[in-house]
Amino acid sequence: MDLGNLASMWRAELSLPIPLQDRAMPKIGQSVRIEIAQQPILKGWLEAINTRGDDHSLSVTVSGRDLAGDLVDCAAQAQGPGRMDKVRLEAVVGHLSQPFGLDVQSVVDTGPPFEMVAFDTSTKAIDVIEQQSRQRGVLVTSNGLGRLLLTKPGSTRAEENLIYPGGNVRAMEARITQRFSDHIVKGQGRPVHRAVQPALTADMAAGSITPVSGMSAHEERAVCQFGYCHDSGVGRYRPRVYTARTMSGQAPQASRSGDDLSALLAQSQRVQKPGYRQARAPQRPEAPPRTKDQPYSLDDQAAWRMRTSRAGATTFTYTVPSLTNTQGVLWRPNQIVHVRDRVNGLDGDMLIAGITWSINDHEMSTKLSVVPPDAYDLTGQADRTPHHGRSVRRGGLIRRRH
Repeated sequence: MDLGNLASMWRAELSLPIPLQDRAMPKIGQSVRIEIAQQPILKGWLEAINTRGDDHSLSVTVSGRDLAGDLVDCAAQAQGPGRMDKVRLEAVVGHLSQPFGLDVQSVVDTGPPFEMVAFDTSTKAIDVIEQQSRQRGVLVTSNGLGRLLLTKPGSTRAEENLIYPGGNVRAMEARITQRFSDHIVKGQGRPVHRAVQPALTADMAAGSITPVSGMSAHEERAVCQFGYCHDSGVGRYRPRVYTARTMSGQAPQASRSGDDLSALLAQSQRVQKPGYRQARAPQRPEAPPRTKDQPYSLDDQAAWRMRTSRAGATTFTYTVPSLTNTQGVLWRPNQIVHVRDRVNGLDGDMLIAGITWSINDHEMSTKLSVVPPDAYDLTGQADRTPHHGRSVRRGGLIRRRH
């Protein structure tokens, strides 16, 4: 189970004798139910079979995903028309997931209804769900048993800490890769000067339209919108652009033009050059307090993109030698856990982003992948995010950042 993948994945290795008994070979499309420690974990389908054999035996590897896997593969609305009006987020998710046998439970406020949700009929269901949930700052996950949860990151806390070395962790893996310096989300808003009457009518003479001075600048700020977030932890210029594909909800007067984006990127490039080490990285202006019904803007989406990119580039995985914690409870993703890791300099709260349970003839274990707590949170100020749990060495002393 992983917050980065809507559907949980499973895999099993089977050893079958030759000759095969009747119906011994598994088949694509069979339903699957998995229990761990007498607890139901997954309901899904067998989706792939890999077989190797000799004269004496067959080695068969079968794998698949939970019921939400079809949302990842299949079209959102095959019959069309690819549009919904005046609908709340839970209605959008429910409408798209119901044909696949999934239900929806919302445990957070999903905000006001969308004026319109439009998408191509070839668009996958997961893409529509992800695009719309970002507009409301909601995390969509699967419980593995046929239910989608509309929730927020880190809503519960694990009952046991992770301690390495000398604690309950048997093995540790760390993976740190390069990130992107500038995250830009581009979207399209509504024109602010669209006339009530059409610009041309049948009784008008050619050449009678008089352009309005300054109109193009106003329309550019309203229609061609963008959000921006800078990752100050990146040492060189590495920009990345995303497409919002939905109405951003960003007010036209708060929007910026292409010249504004050019200035931000130019400042970002200067910060990376030698001699500018003390320069302040470009920051987005402090946003006013958000009202209950206000959607998340393109700036918020750019900040979320930066955090998830950072989380994907810096992950820590800890293996504990059991399927459950000391309380006999299964570890779960989307829980806050305290990590004390003297090797990687972590001592603070982290978010469990992924869980892998492993069972074989010799042992049972659980792998926990952890990331900063705000990695999947659309509500935070990312460019002011502290290094959660990170130890910072200054003048021979260790200072903890929480």
